[in-house]
Amino acid sequence: MAAAAWERFVGHRWLPKAAVVVLAAMLVTAFVLVRSERRDAHNAGVLETACGGVLPRETVRGLLPGDETWELRSDLDLTGPSGRGPRTLVRCSLDWGEYGGLELAAVPVLDVPPRGVRPRDILSAGTAKEPDRATAYRTATTQVTVGCPAGLLGYPRPVTRFRVHASLNHDDGSQVAGAAKELATVVTAVADHVRDRGGCGGPAVKPSDVRPGPGRVAESSEESEESEESDEVPRACRWFRPGMLDGKWDPAEPDADGVTSDDADACSLSVRRTKPANRYDLAAGVSSVSWRGPLLPEVRTVYGAELAALSPAPEPRSGEKSYVLAVWAESSCSGARTLSRVRVETAASALAADRADRILDAYLASSDCRAVKVLGKVWK
Repeated sequence: MAAAAWERFVGHRWLPKAAVVVLAAMLVTAFVLVRSERRDAHNAGVLETACGGVLPRETVRGLLPGDETWELRSDLDLTGPSGRGPRTLVRCSLDWGEYGGLELAAVPVLDVPPRGVRPRDILSAGTAKEPDRATAYRTATTQVTVGCPAGLLGYPRPVTRFRVHASLNHDDGSQVAGAAKELATVVTAVADHVRDRGGCGGPAVKPSDVRPGPGRVAESSEESEESEESDEVPRACRWFRPGMLDGKWDPAEPDADGVTSDDADACSLSVRRTKPANRYDLAAGVSSVSWRGPLLPEVRTVYGAELAALSPAPEPRSGEKSYVLAVWAESSCSGARTLSRVRVETAASALAADRADRILDAYLASSDCRAVKVLGKVWK
């Protein structure tokens, strides 16, 4: 009976061919399923280990192509109490295809120590060239700078900040747009991992703390304007407006040089008159500097003579062609004890005397300084 059925099957006009097609389809389906399961298992294993195993897996799966095999090209985790002071705290790279990839890194922010406490010393330290590993965040898709109040171990100077940055690239190497929220979640997870393992203390990192990388083109007009302003005026100088002196200055942006660091902020500005009264009245200069923490004893030593000469309302010397007035204040800025000095240089003593207090108030207000005590003024 079986032989007869087989003969009928073989002799059928299309049934054998259909059976072959069905069998081939089943084999292909089985192969695809097995391959897919192996790929998914491999990708899951990659996520378990990458960046110390702290990546939010569902978020990363949503960012990476599910039909590709991910490869962990690099993986480094040197967080924790190792005391080695690594240049890179965390680094991992998940790649697919020829150029596609998710790259993350956490690096300590190693501020160049100033060679002195005067504004020129602080400003010159700010122009020192950073190594490439410290500036990679500038071209990243997203980044965050995290405070580490307790300090990271193993460095010759206190390191109280680190930076985490991430980039997501297409197969053609271009950066993926429109994944800011998901990338912020990933960066936050890595940042909190470094903060916890490093014993940093301080508040936990939130996704809202994460920002686009400085090198990215702003997606809105408001962000574009802010980016342009950031390129023209250093952050330490953005508190100043020429109108704080008077209304007779060139409306263009002032010439400015500024540095912001953990222990000191400094800014030097120059504005030009639209209609100078004489050759001594061409320009005015304003500088600001604040010192915190370990720099305070040195500041009191270096500026000892000036601090001793402070008075509430000193009289300028007559016959001067340029008048320089310095104003000092103590305050608490961002919770840190701070000494601040504002310097105003003009061709008219009355202008410097009248505007110095206003300029100092604007400077301290921009830094959210509290408990302000003006120590006095001195003509230089």
